[in-house]
Amino acid sequence: MQKGLFFIVWMSAITVSFAQLQVDNTQTPTDLVQNILAGQGVQISNVTFNGAPGNTINSQIGSFNGTTSNIGLSNGIIMCTGDIAVALGPNNQTGATVGGGFFGASDPDLDILANNNTNDKAVLEFDFVPSGNTITFRYVFGSEEYNEYVCSSFNDVFGFFISGPGIVGTFQLQAINIAIIPNTSTPVAINTINNGTPGAYGTAPTCAAVDPQWNTHTAYYIDNTGGSSVQFDGFTVVMEAVAQVQCHETYHLKLAIADAGDTGLDSGVFLEAGSLQSDELAISGITSNGDSLMIEGCNTAIWIFTRPNAADTAYIDIGVYGTATMGTDYSNIPAQIVMPPGVFSDTIAITSVADFISEGTETITLAIYFSNSCSGDSAIATLYLMDYDSLKATLMSDTIICTQTGETAMLYPLITGGAAPFSFVWSNIPDTTDTVFVQPPVQTDYFVTINDACGYSTISDTVTVTIQCPIIVPNVLSANSDGLNDIFFIPNIDQYPENEVFVYNRWGWLIFSKSNYQNDWAPTNLTEGVYFYVVDTKVLEPVNGVLHIFK
Repeated sequence: MQKGLFFIVWMSAITVSFAQLQVDNTQTPTDLVQNILAGQGVQISNVTFNGAPGNTINSQIGSFNGTTSNIGLSNGIIMCTGDIAVALGPNNQTGATVGGGFFGASDPDLDILANNNTNDKAVLEFDFVPSGNTITFRYVFGSEEYNEYVCSSFNDVFGFFISGPGIVGTFQLQAINIAIIPNTSTPVAINTINNGTPGAYGTAPTCAAVDPQWNTHTAYYIDNTGGSSVQFDGFTVVMEAVAQVQCHETYHLKLAIADAGDTGLDSGVFLEAGSLQSDELAISGITSNGDSLMIEGCNTAIWIFTRPNAADTAYIDIGVYGTATMGTDYSNIPAQIVMPPGVFSDTIAITSVADFISEGTETITLAIYFSNSCSGDSAIATLYLMDYDSLKATLMSDTIICTQTGETAMLYPLITGGAAPFSFVWSNIPDTTDTVFVQPPVQTDYFVTINDACGYSTISDTVTVTIQCPIIVPNVLSANSDGLNDIFFIPNIDQYPENEVFVYNRWGWLIFSKSNYQNDWAPTNLTEGVYFYVVDTKVLEPVNGVLHIFK
């Protein structure tokens, strides 16, 4: 059986991007391994690609940036059975091939894994010396063979083959393959990690011959049909390759991928930047806020010790330095902690003491030395201890709104001192945030109580929200006792109880006046004509104008 038509394009050296995934093949394989793939605790040498020296650029290998893609890795190196440009999204082809058929040669180790002839190999090899007794790195495998060719003979294949002291396997140089499904010895491949269903060109027995449990690994598979950032029709979740090694010995790693059965429909493997590493110890000090700043007698902190591998017992000797005094300014810290096999992290809690003495910002620095059966390592980290500054807060000034126009008042406190996070309790409002919006029907006082994380200070303040809308004075009255427009009605005047209203005739004689006017004057006894008014709310600027009275 031959695959259907596929798209073939040959590209020279590239730096291209489309949609979200970006790829670049302007660096040599040696640069890619030493400057991108290699992390802590490994020394790299003797890099080759497809048997050629590692100083030669090749279109099948390069770097990638997946920060805004769905590949699961932010950056690293990529190898493909075709040109690495094939990985660029969106997923708008069911069988993309870029440069396939031009790369030819097979790989004997991949032939064994695929149980088939392989083509278009991409094989990256190098030696490394680990500082610890474990080596790890993270990867994602993707392919255009998904989903149509699941459980077919076109089972594009890859492997991570490690060889060296203490390793006895069945591949070249007595290597073992560490690209396997977690907790199994099953190689990661299209016919072992997929959606659990044979493709249009596959049958279940083909997959079962490789792994009887082939359809139970769907949790490791991502269907990328219609994906916007990556071309591959499907790929694995982020996987981890792990191998036990002997520290300071030289090992050989062969990272290989190839087409199986033909040269069409490319596959690729993404290797995470910095993830090729051996035992290293890290330390950090953080508070409950996630930063390194403590406040005397308030927030607590923890020292976090982490290591990427936990094959044996680690002994961590601790030296304490800094301007703060252990036992006086903060709780005691042990001189050593022990991390047994299988324990990847440990913590030490530290509590500061409130002495309410102004001492400025002090430091607590831990210098550690880590040793196990393999190697030693050191690290350093610092926490900062500040004096407690009493909590102070005031609400914003009293405010005026007009609810008739939909206005709301924003209430918020201005806070200084104290220690975050702060808690807020508002009167009349079922809200515990620092900023609230209110629209009361009448003048209302709002009261807030604030506490800080330390609990040393509780403060409160009040703000008054007054309802005042602009007055609008009419300029025409009929005043003929027909019940229509007979009353000198001034909207919103009732919101200003200290108001005064004056009406004058054209000769300046006062004909009406009233304090606390309540919209209750009907000038039916006045003759038609022009009159003048003055409305003084005692709050707003006085309003004056002409009033026309008709009969």
